[in-house]
Amino acid sequence: MKKIIFPILILLTISAQSNDIVTERHSVPYKGEKELDVSIEFGLGQLELRSNDNSKYLVQAEITYSKDIYRPEISYKTVGDRGKLKMVSHQNKDKSVWGRSKKSDSDLKNNHWRIAMTEQVPTAYNVELGLGKGILDFTNIGVSDLNLECGLSDVLVEFAKKNPERIRNLVIQTGLGNVEVTGLCNSNMDRFSVESGLGSTKLRFDGDLRRDIKGRLTVGLGSLTIEIPEEYAVQIEAEGSFLSSLNFNGFREVEQNIYRSKNWKNAGQRIYLVIEIGLGSVDIRWIE
Repeated sequence: MKKIIFPILILLTISAQSNDIVTERHSVPYKGEKELDVSIEFGLGQLELRSNDNSKYLVQAEITYSKDIYRPEISYKTVGDRGKLKMVSHQNKDKSVWGRSKKSDSDLKNNHWRIAMTEQVPTAYNVELGLGKGILDFTNIGVSDLNLECGLSDVLVEFAKKNPERIRNLVIQTGLGNVEVTGLCNSNMDRFSVESGLGSTKLRFDGDLRRDIKGRLTVGLGSLTIEIPEEYAVQIEAEGSFLSSLNFNGFREVEQNIYRSKNWKNAGQRIYLVIEIGLGSVDIRWIE
C-alpha cells in the first residue's frame, strides 16, 4: 500500500506576550482523503476543538505555548486514502511544570490550542488531556469513533446536532476533574463506556435517539449524574455497596438489581445501562 507524507504547512509564527510565548498557525490541506484518524496528546493548558467548514483543509490550528516548557509536535501522513494526524505537546526534558507552582496559572493560560477540524471526512478521535481545560464541540463533525481520557482536566464535550457518522463504541475516562457530556443521543453511537474516577461526571442524553443503545458506567470515588429525557425508556443493572449512593428516581425494581423506568412498555427507544459503583454516587434525573 502506498504511503504518502504531506508536509504540515505553518502559515504564520509570531511572538506574543513575551519572548517565551509563541503562537503558531498550522493547516493540513485536503487531498481527497476518505477517512481520518486524529490523535491528540495535550499535557497542560486549554484545548478547544470545533468544526471547520472550509473544504480546502482537514485541519486548521492556532497553537499558543510557552516554549520554555512545552513544544508542539504535529505530523500527518496518508496510508492509502486514510489520513493520520498526530498532535502532541512535549514537555522539555530539563523543565518541570510541577516545580513552577508560582507560574502554574500563567502556564495554563499561555498554553492554548485552538483546533478546527473538517466536516467532510469521517474521523476517529483519540484524545488525551492532562491538566487544564478542554472544550470539545463535535457539532457538524462526522465522528466515526471517540476515545477520550480526561486526566485532571475540566472538560465539556458536546454534540449539538445529529452526528452524520455512526460511532461503534464511545469511550470516556475521567480523573480528578469535572467532565460534562451533552447531546449524547445526537452522537449516533451503538455502545458507550464511561469510567468516572475521583471527580464529577455529568452525562446528558439529550438529542435524537434513533435506536436502542447500551452502556457500561464505572464509578470509583467520584460522582456521576445522568440526565435522560422523559420520552426514552431506561433499564439499569446496578449493584452498589453500603458505602455507595444510588438515586434511581422514577424506576421500579423488576428483578434483583435490575430497574426499569415507568415508561418501559410504551417508549419507542430504550437505553440499557450497567452500573458498577464503589464508594461514589450515581444520580438519575429526568428532563423534559
